[in-house]
Amino acid sequence: MESDAASELRKRKREEYEMQLFGFHSRVVYATIENIVIERIQSRSRKLCETLEKMCKSDDLAMLKANEENLVKAYHAASVPHLKNIENIVRKFVAVPDNVLANEDKLQEIQYTEAEFESIRGKLEEFQQRARRAAVLNATLKEELQLIEQFSICADNTDRLSHIIESGIACPDISDKIHELVNYYEQFRMYLGDRKPVSQKSLYNMKDDTKYIDCDMDAI
Repeated sequence: MESDAASELRKRKREEYEMQLFGFHSRVVYATIENIVIERIQSRSRKLCETLEKMCKSDDLAMLKANEENLVKAYHAASVPHLKNIENIVRKFVAVPDNVLANEDKLQEIQYTEAEFESIRGKLEEFQQRARRAAVLNATLKEELQLIEQFSICADNTDRLSHIIESGIACPDISDKIHELVNYYEQFRMYLGDRKPVSQKSLYNMKDDTKYIDCDMDAI
């Protein structure tokens, strides 16, 4: 059977929990109700005695005063069972249910064995390592992304420069100049009196058939 000290300790723990959740506990509520009942008993007894004092002789006042105190005690003794019921009712309605926890105690809602705790700690360390690797990978990907962005900028600049160069410096068409040069050569050969026919190979490859002389091509 639970001892009085253990019962009182259990009550105080329950009251402390009630205080955390409600801002008051059942003992204070019951004490307030008990004081109200006692004050009502004393008030009614006082009024009854005051009425009797007006009807009694002065010699009976001392006895009436003693009877007033006895009446208060009798009323109080008669109210004890009712007060006990009131205390149980207050404790029932103010008490915190077992399935309700304060915010600071919710972490202790689930109890773990030593093996379960070690398993959870191992998983926590594994998650921490994954988080660190993910952070390193994220930093690496950011660097790669920056390099890609810089390369894209360089590629765009290169394309723009190439477009500017291609549109600004067109490759000259010298086919007409070659035909003009051949015509000049025919005229020059006829001027020298050389009527020997010239093959197409010699015409376009004059290195072996032509004697080089100094000539101002711009003057031609």
